[in-house]
Amino acid sequence: MHQLPLLTTPRLRLRPMRRDADDADLFEVYGDPCVMRHASDPPFAAVTDVAALHDSVQRLLAAGLSLEWAVAGREDDRVIGTCGLHHFDTACASAEVGCLLARRHWGQGLMAEALRALVAHARDGLQLRLLLADIDEDNLRSQRLFTRLGFLARPPGPWQLRLAAP
Repeated sequence: MHQLPLLTTPRLRLRPMRRDADDADLFEVYGDPCVMRHASDPPFAAVTDVAALHDSVQRLLAAGLSLEWAVAGREDDRVIGTCGLHHFDTACASAEVGCLLARRHWGQGLMAEALRALVAHARDGLQLRLLLADIDEDNLRSQRLFTRLGFLARPPGPWQLRLAAP
């Protein structure tokens, strides 16, 4: 079973999601059609839909299939987004990166900051050697973000970041 460690950056804490306490903040992310435009699931219709997210995150964590962090402000601990590692491939020492950020926080470099911590943990803590990101062709915001992080586009496949040994 994987553990979900606390990861910190100058402005953020990547931590486990808290049932009930984080629901309104998570709904701001998962209920926004603009945020969810390129996600594989439709926007949540009501804050009560967040319960299914909590259940899924816990089930996948317990099975060792996914690590999903709440991205929270370091000063107020309010959730502004999520990021995670999914679809682990032990033979290739790889995983897929996913992330969502509340629209009011776009353009501040916060997700880049969060993902740098996640990449460091993937490399140093999990000894992964390859990270993948499935980015839609018209998702220019994510393409710019992942390019800044060193990911390379590999059409028609996912974007890739090869991790150096710690």
